[in-house]
Amino acid sequence: MDASRILRRAEERADAAIVYELETERTEVEAVNGELRRADPERHRGVALRILRDGAWRVAHSTKPNEEDLLKSAVRAPGRGTADIPDEPPQATGKHDWTGRVHPLDALDEVAELARELSKETPHDCEIRCVASSSKYRVLTSWGTEAELHLYRVSYSVRVSDRGENGREEYYERDGATAAGPERFLERCERLLDRASRRLRDLLEAEPGPDRAERVVIDPELLGVLVHEAFGHATEGDLVARGESILRGKIGERVASECVTVVDDPTEPGPFGSYPFDDEGIEGRCTVLVREGVLESYLTDLTSAAELDAPPTGNGRIEALGDHVQTRMSVTYVEPGDADREELFEEAGDGAVYLLGSKGGQTDTATGHFQFSAKLGYVLEDGEPARPVRDVGLTGHTLELLRGVELLSKDLRLHAGYCGKGGQLVPVSDGGPHALVEGPFNLRSG
Repeated sequence: MDASRILRRAEERADAAIVYELETERTEVEAVNGELRRADPERHRGVALRILRDGAWRVAHSTKPNEEDLLKSAVRAPGRGTADIPDEPPQATGKHDWTGRVHPLDALDEVAELARELSKETPHDCEIRCVASSSKYRVLTSWGTEAELHLYRVSYSVRVSDRGENGREEYYERDGATAAGPERFLERCERLLDRASRRLRDLLEAEPGPDRAERVVIDPELLGVLVHEAFGHATEGDLVARGESILRGKIGERVASECVTVVDDPTEPGPFGSYPFDDEGIEGRCTVLVREGVLESYLTDLTSAAELDAPPTGNGRIEALGDHVQTRMSVTYVEPGDADREELFEEAGDGAVYLLGSKGGQTDTATGHFQFSAKLGYVLEDGEPARPVRDVGLTGHTLELLRGVELLSKDLRLHAGYCGKGGQLVPVSDGGPHALVEGPFNLRSG
């Protein structure tokens, strides 16, 4: 099928049009206690047509496209809500090569053997999983976008578990990247497993944590989850436009302490949630959401940009070709400060709690209330994490937490994951430095 020709034909029947072409290869390896499961590579091809007609976006897609059938299906497809696009939306152009040293399908033997060996070496129950893919993606739009991307993406995780005096406990770590293939897994998986095993040993010896703390130190993983779930979603333009965000109408207002700057930046290859252009053919950009504590911007797709009279930020994303676009985050993080991590521990003082990782939680973007469970905690004594504690987390209000940030460390770590919204999952990254936050906090988890 000629994508340019179908775009021209679609323009005759619609106010705007987008054509997508996707070809992808994907493979998965999983090892559990030395037992290996290796899936056969999956290959998919497809084309989608998205048109703006009668004030709503309509989508049709096919794995065996026929021009006339695709056009008819798009015209007849149910529209989603009311939609518009800004005048002269920005264009993405060019060919982007975000590949790694090794094709995802060319190192399966090494990946499988390493996963099998590592999963049986640890004294704990162990599960290791690796998923790698290669995608070729092309987007054409009626406002001039013509962009192509060849992308490698890899994600992997390790999960260790064992039974202790308080029952069965588990600890997991995960990583992922764009512009990388199985070489990333081969280089880093052993370190990931070692870190997870060390944390599990502490968790098995941990006592119940305190109910409250005057101060906490939050590690980059938990800080990233908090910023993503409790704050980042509240900056998404579709939620803002619908009145489902605590940040509505707060552009230019102070929402965090002066040391806090939050950005969403998909533009650099490497982080798991990166991309050079979004799924509406808008070039990716670094969007400063909070600058030195002041709310500066929302994230937008084309529709929410028009609704909010704001510029498109290149955050319109889909999971699959037949999906409707939603405003989504990409690589969202708190910029680092200038302190050493040890300075944060010293400043926090005895009795403060160091919180690591996230086991999940819940948040309400309309009210700002949240509750998250940490994987593990340590009570600080003499400026160091001294006593491991379990069943700890954070319950509070998003803006109160951000306004309570006193000190940020120099280190910056990003974590890979998938974000769910509206029934779709998309790759994202989130993170930041270590953060010292003034409370008091309710630490009870669950």
